[in-house]
Amino acid sequence: MRQKNKRFYSTSYLRLHNTMVLEAMSYSVYTGIDQIKISNLQKRIRGIVEEIDAVLSSREKVRDELIKMGRDIIKLSGWIINALHRASLEEAKRYLEEMDNKAKIFIKKARQDLYLWHSGFTNNVLSEYAEAKLFFEVIVNGRLLSHNDLDIEYTPYLQGLGDMLGEMRRLALDMMRTNDLIRAEKLLDIMETIYYELRALEYPDALIPGVRHKIDVARRLIDDTKTLLLTIKARIA
Repeated sequence: MRQKNKRFYSTSYLRLHNTMVLEAMSYSVYTGIDQIKISNLQKRIRGIVEEIDAVLSSREKVRDELIKMGRDIIKLSGWIINALHRASLEEAKRYLEEMDNKAKIFIKKARQDLYLWHSGFTNNVLSEYAEAKLFFEVIVNGRLLSHNDLDIEYTPYLQGLGDMLGEMRRLALDMMRTNDLIRAEKLLDIMETIYYELRALEYPDALIPGVRHKIDVARRLIDDTKTLLLTIKARIA
């Protein structure tokens, strides 16, 4: 009973205290409220919203265009890689030319809006673009392009470079099946060289999204490929 009375008096005291504080407060210091005219406020906020709406409307239109172009670029990237695995060089070149033309338009349009340029969707499209371009240039022309050569940011470039190592392993396996072990071993050396340089990028995922994971995967692919190559060489020795 005493505890109930104690809680009652405590609660009553708090209510009385809060009432006294509210009565002592003066809201007259908030003079801005009195100065605002609703008609002017409505006009002001309407102008702000219309300005934002115009930006978002334009962004949505560009984004829809980028999505369509991006799908085409990703599709062509896959076709190029498949053609290269079939040693269909002329077919790969045709697809590459078409992809390059679309990628130039895509990059120019995406760059006009930094929000879209740095979006995950744009990075995904450009990483697929980079993968196909890098794979083609390495195995056909014997050179490694940079992110500046491709006119893209370093994140999609690194993502594409990491994915390219997977395609190089696939090609090395095909070479082993046809007993082209010298080229398979050279391809493995190229993979290891790229991997060891990429491994030096000890940065968090926030700075290079997805890259560390691709590097870790590449290490396993290289080890598996090396083990298989050594096994085949031992069998025919």
